[in-house]
Amino acid sequence: VDDLAWADVAIFGAPTRYGMIAAQLKQFIDTTGPLWGQGALANKVYSGFTSTGTAHGGHETTLTSLFNVFYHWGGIVVTPGYTDTSQFIAGNPYGASHTSNNGEIAPDDVALTAAALTARRAVQIGAAVKKGMAG
Repeated sequence: VDDLAWADVAIFGAPTRYGMIAAQLKQFIDTTGPLWGQGALANKVYSGFTSTGTAHGGHETTLTSLFNVFYHWGGIVVTPGYTDTSQFIAGNPYGASHTSNNGEIAPDDVALTAAALTARRAVQIGAAVKKGMAG
């Protein structure tokens, strides 16, 4: 939790559980109350990625439920959108996602490219926000 206080950018990975983030991540998020209360989580860039066991297993709803947390924190949510042609193959503008077939399928180049794009955009925008807030 302490890393969230000093980090300018945080990217959360969340396995999908019934179209929502896993309970373990929610439990971690619930420990951020003191930082949130101090305003230490606001004005930072947040993003996310997910994996599901099956196709149509809740990629988008998991990411958007995670983003609801960031909105409450006062965070700036950065997604890949369709800012790169690779996203027309990956197909998820909310963040990187992968269907693992219950752990049997490793992430492929499409999923890894989407993850790299998500991270690159979050870091670039995070740097711009930090610079803008300082000046």
